Amino acid sequence: MNVCIFGGTTEGRLLARFLSEFNLKTDLYIATEYGEQFVKGLNNINIYQRRLDKQHMIELFKRNSYFCAVDATHPFARIVSQNAKEAAEYCNIKYYRIIRESCKEKYPIYFDNIQEIISYLNNDEGNILLTSGSKDLDKFTCINNFEERIFPRILPMESSLKRAVELGYSNKNIICMQGPFSEEMNTAIINSIGARFLVTKESAASGGFMEKVNACIKTDTKCLVLKKPEEEGISLEEFKRIIRGIL
Repeated sequence: MNVCIFGGTTEGRLLARFLSEFNLKTDLYIATEYGEQFVKGLNNINIYQRRLDKQHMIELFKRNSYFCAVDATHPFARIVSQNAKEAAEYCNIKYYRIIRESCKEKYPIYFDNIQEIISYLNNDEGNILLTSGSKDLDKFTCINNFEERIFPRILPMESSLKRAVELGYSNKNIICMQGPFSEEMNTAIINSIGARFLVTKESAASGGFMEKVNACIKTDTKCLVLKKPEEEGISLEEFKRIIRGIL
């Protein structure tokens, strides 16, 4: 029984370890070389660092006899999820979407899209700790005086750092660190850069969301959160139960 997983996320890595314990042959497709280091050495897990569009996924499914395709990509990677679902349906392969259980809190200010966050920040002043990832760095260059105001915290990858610099972010403001971060670490960084705002994406507890919120509360920093898209799917634990039931 072969399984195909899309996603170098926490859920994707946990799922790969789970399937490895059952000696199920699994192909794990991740988007970046960085995520590969966390799943190396697992029995029966083949890791491919490759970005696939819908047609590539269809060709992949036709070449392999997968029991199912598991979409464990990031909640904001909507195009990838849509491609995976449509490719699986086209090839008549079972498709499972693994969804994260969000940590909803009253303190943060929630926004439906990035443009709303940008408009909010352009109506105020003060330093910004940007923790929403490198993918949307280009959009936040629309913030007034972004070169001085924004302190982007990104993964310690050469490609991410290069992109941030090319977009005009100040070298002295770029923070390259691997998370998730503790409340104490977030608090220390906020105090160090004198941040009035922290920008993040709605996430599960495993992504360090509450540690960011609590650090903002402690430092009286405004926590601006981009809502994750509404989607249907099952939790990681539910999928594990399905596999245990089959085996």
